[in-house]
Amino acid sequence: MRTTNETAGKSPAARLRRFGRTLAGAALLVPLLAGGISTGTASAATCNLQENVLQQDKLGNTFRTDVKCDNTAGDVYGRASFDSPLTGIKTSTLSTFVCWTRGQPHAGGNTIWYYTKGDQALAPFAAFEGWGAMPSSALVMPSDITHPFPGLPRCPWY
Repeated sequence: MRTTNETAGKSPAARLRRFGRTLAGAALLVPLLAGGISTGTASAATCNLQENVLQQDKLGNTFRTDVKCDNTAGDVYGRASFDSPLTGIKTSTLSTFVCWTRGQPHAGGNTIWYYTKGDQALAPFAAFEGWGAMPSSALVMPSDITHPFPGLPRCPWY
């Protein structure tokens, strides 16, 4: 750390507090440089459609379009239904979803589910690497966008 007039002659604890404030300020600046601050509300949510990507699940399905979207952490189901076995858990809150399908109604007030890869695979389905469906209510989308996400393809097994 460079010594300045402000920190010269101060105790190590005082210099550390100043350094911590500098890091906190930098942490606030990073979201601005990355494209804005998200308040966590639906109107400030961010979802970006990405084309010309390549993802493949463990069943051999290939996906060339996805949407990267804010989401709540939660369970990933083998099918678009709450009585389906859990294949994974999504712990991240910014995730990629590769297609959508219709399934059981859920708290989102619709039947749209999104196919994604969980961050943690669950036994006895670990071989699927956590791939499965999450209800659309798990996605935190901008308020002016409705499900299914525009431009995201429907899953091939619909």
